[in-house]
Amino acid sequence: MTLRNLKAGAASDLATLLADPARTAEVPADAIPALLAQLAAEQARLSALESALAARLAEAAGTNGPPADQLLTVEEAAAKLGTTRDWLRRHPHLPFVVRLSPGQVRYSAKGIERFIAMRMGPRG
Repeated sequence: MTLRNLKAGAASDLATLLADPARTAEVPADAIPALLAQLAAEQARLSALESALAARLAEAAGTNGPPADQLLTVEEAAAKLGTTRDWLRRHPHLPFVVRLSPGQVRYSAKGIERFIAMRMGPRG
C-alpha cells in the first residue's frame, strides 16, 4: 500500500512515516487526523512503558545501593537553595537540573546538596 492510497488507521503506513518522515508530503490531507490520533495513542503507550521501566529502575536502585535521589519541583528546589523560582528558570545549565522532556524540568536533591557543599567550601 502506498501513502497515496492511505487508509485511516493503517499501522504499516505510520511505520513508513516513522522510517522516512520526508514522506509526510505524500499523505493525503484527509488521512492526517487519523494518523495524528494513531500517533497520540502510540505516545500514550510509550509514556506508560517509560513510566513502568523508570519505576522498576527506581525500585531496583532503592534495594541495593545508596538511597535514591529525589527529584524536586521548582518550588522545592528554590526553597532548598533559598532563591526564587525565576532565578532557577533563568539558569537552566546548573549541574542539578534534570530535563524530563520539553517543558518538564525537575531538580536533583542530591545534586543541589553537592552544589551547596562546593559553593560553601571548607569552613573552619
